[in-house]
Amino acid sequence: MTTPHSQRQGEFALIDELAARLKPANLSDLIVGIGDDCSAIRRGPFIDVYTTDTLVDGVHFLSETVDWEDLGWKSIAVNLSDIAAMGAKPLHTLVTLGIPAGFSANRLNSIYTGIDAITSKLGGPVTGGDIVRAEKLFISVAAVGTIDTRLTEHPHPMLRSSAIPGDVIGLAGSIGASGAGLEFIKGGKPVPEWAQVHNRPIPGMDAGPALRNAGVRCAIDISDGLVADLAHICERSNVAATVELESLPVPAELLLTLPDEWQRLALTGGEDYVLLFTCPEDVFSSAESTLETTLTRIGWVSERASAERNVTVVDAAGDDITPAQGGWDHLSE
Repeated sequence: MTTPHSQRQGEFALIDELAARLKPANLSDLIVGIGDDCSAIRRGPFIDVYTTDTLVDGVHFLSETVDWEDLGWKSIAVNLSDIAAMGAKPLHTLVTLGIPAGFSANRLNSIYTGIDAITSKLGGPVTGGDIVRAEKLFISVAAVGTIDTRLTEHPHPMLRSSAIPGDVIGLAGSIGASGAGLEFIKGGKPVPEWAQVHNRPIPGMDAGPALRNAGVRCAIDISDGLVADLAHICERSNVAATVELESLPVPAELLLTLPDEWQRLALTGGEDYVLLFTCPEDVFSSAESTLETTLTRIGWVSERASAERNVTVVDAAGDDITPAQGGWDHLSE
């Protein structure tokens, strides 16, 4: 009897199960397969990375309240963020739209205005796609990025599986604002300017390649939540991680506006689309001196001692305050 996916361990357990049903990719140029932010294939002197993501009405946004230009922007941003997490630069994107009956042309034009705005600013122009009829609106984007190995001493993509005990854990940017923005939206309140990152996140397109060039080998973007995404690194790398709450880079406005909520939002809110990475201390110092983006040490990587839990959050007193739910699971009910 097949076990319903709701009774398993969520999205990543299902991915592993489905991947196990596929024949291993027999590609001599395949560098990274299923299980990371992108897959990667060598193409002469280039390493190309591939990713895809989908936004669905009622799951990732609400058509009753969404700004259509913001939706177009975000549909591209979440894919560019995956490319940044590999340390690559964007090449192009493909956009597939599922459109319900009666959906207006004005809304479609607004979505594409948002798409054009972000690709004009950050790269990855749209070069194709598809349009289909659907019960609910969805936007599915496939994006391609590349690393020119001739231009760097560190050409290999940053991977979730490359963390090692002794690494420091770093963040390139601040966290918590997106989750806070979503709280304001759900409450029907005006979203403060500092929380607009939820509607128009700016992925770390410069930070990703810069971290890789500095020698960082392990990274992921914050989409599901800090604890959840760090757990993905720990799972793939077979390590454990400790995060110091007091070290988290949280916007001052968030601390003042939501003093009782910032901890939860920073640890589990997700969708900040900043880069979470691990590396040796000397590499962190080198990256810190060269990147324009502010880097923050938030913890350390250690040997994994337990199969049950691999991420621990501690407060200023050293007490364990790890949240029971680490962040977003696309298949949770």
